[in-house]
Amino acid sequence: MFKKLMAKFGVGAAKVDLQLDRQGYRLGETMTGVVRIEGGNVEQRISDLSAQMLMRVTLRGQEVTRQVQAFPISRNFTVQPKPFVQEIPFSFVMPEGLPISTPAVQYALHTKLDVEMALDPTDFDRVEVLPSQPVERVLRALDRLNLRQKSDSGKLTQYGQEFSFFSGADLGIPLKELDVIFFTAPEELRLLVELDLASGILRRDKEYKAEIIVPQDLLAAGKEEELSRYLIETITGYVNDPQSIPYVSLAAYQQEQYGQHGQRGGGMGGMLGGMAAGVLGGMLLSDLMSGDEEMASEDTGDGEGEDMDFDFGGFDEDL
Repeated sequence: MFKKLMAKFGVGAAKVDLQLDRQGYRLGETMTGVVRIEGGNVEQRISDLSAQMLMRVTLRGQEVTRQVQAFPISRNFTVQPKPFVQEIPFSFVMPEGLPISTPAVQYALHTKLDVEMALDPTDFDRVEVLPSQPVERVLRALDRLNLRQKSDSGKLTQYGQEFSFFSGADLGIPLKELDVIFFTAPEELRLLVELDLASGILRRDKEYKAEIIVPQDLLAAGKEEELSRYLIETITGYVNDPQSIPYVSLAAYQQEQYGQHGQRGGGMGGMLGGMAAGVLGGMLLSDLMSGDEEMASEDTGDGEGEDMDFDFGGFDEDL
């Protein structure tokens, strides 16, 4: 009787431990693993076993943690006293619109064992969200061109995740900074870029918004050199002839992604990190970005969720 009473307060209760098959998963991949449950001092009835994927964003010194998605794992089972051990497999598809992991955008899985009439055991585990292979190949190609990511690269905008680069070597063009937002389309990868050009002493620098369409064949494995050459030739052409740059509207891309009524169309592309505004809430994201110079400057909308108020548990220091 005493053991049952103590187990209700978590002493000698069952333990839960989520174990991923690997720590990082690409956007769109299926995350897999098992939840290991160890029995405590007494038998306990479990009504629900589930996990939440949490996103923590740090911007302008503020930290906000929100739930990306919750997914059920199992329901209505009994955990026997120790040495009972049970492993329950799970899978979860990584949403394609998430921002990838950076120092300012981090993810964790919060696993909860809902014990009837008792304190619920929980577990926190870090998970890394990796870019798709086409995006990763473009990032590598830019690195081959000695375009280095800035310390704040990967920051969030109301349209998606923005990557910022500076030139680590003389490219033969007056390029001071390159900002990129990725848009994935069925047959190509589009780079929505902002070119920051130096104009010389006593003259204001110039900024141009442009689009670079990367065809699918250049994104295949083994095409790194051709991809780098294509990117620098396109950028150089825009820098040398700004009048040739086609007009690019981020708002139009957002409409293409979600349609006129805010619903994402089937089979259409999407902004890398475009889910951030929905997860964080548009107004909150706008407030967090207030004062930053962004490629996108339009209003973000008025949706705002409730702060989860998680501190990512004791594993916080490892993020």
